[in-house]
Amino acid sequence: MVEDRTVKEAMTTTYVGVSESDTVGDVVDVMFDDDVAGVVVLRGRNPVGTVTERDLLRAATTGALPLEAGIASVMSGPGPSIDAETPLAEAASTLSTENERQLLVTNGDGLVGVLTAQDVIAAAASSFSSPEPEPETTPMAMDEQPDRSEYTTQSVCEMCGSLMPGLETVDGQAVCSDCRGV
Repeated sequence: MVEDRTVKEAMTTTYVGVSESDTVGDVVDVMFDDDVAGVVVLRGRNPVGTVTERDLLRAATTGALPLEAGIASVMSGPGPSIDAETPLAEAASTLSTENERQLLVTNGDGLVGVLTAQDVIAAAASSFSSPEPEPETTPMAMDEQPDRSEYTTQSVCEMCGSLMPGLETVDGQAVCSDCRGV
């Protein structure tokens, strides 16, 4: 389950990164072209911030958002980061208790991925074992066939509700011999 896994086993290693020297317009174009809701702002391989749709919306509602402005004017701090070797259960706890949408995953060399709640859920779901396959059956010889004499050919009459053999269809209903004349 999640308790047995590390962050690096569940994280998303493909993320969209932009340079801290990019403009707001450049980042909006990247987010639109890559169809992402957020990007990581990098200085080399080290995260210095994030930009989400919410950050851009907040900046747009506080006044004119110059597309030529540096991305630093709208980015959020890099947010919490977590080491790739951290237990996944600990990361899940951080995501839920700190009300974070993502954790930046690092190792000694810099950013190596991003972990979201969806990643944790996917890791948990994949750890459930699949059901046991049905045992293979082999055809039986006629003398090995089960005794079906306990099965009945009786049915319930749709008019009187009696359990009767030999029902016939009358006016679209299964009817016993007693009710056919009625």
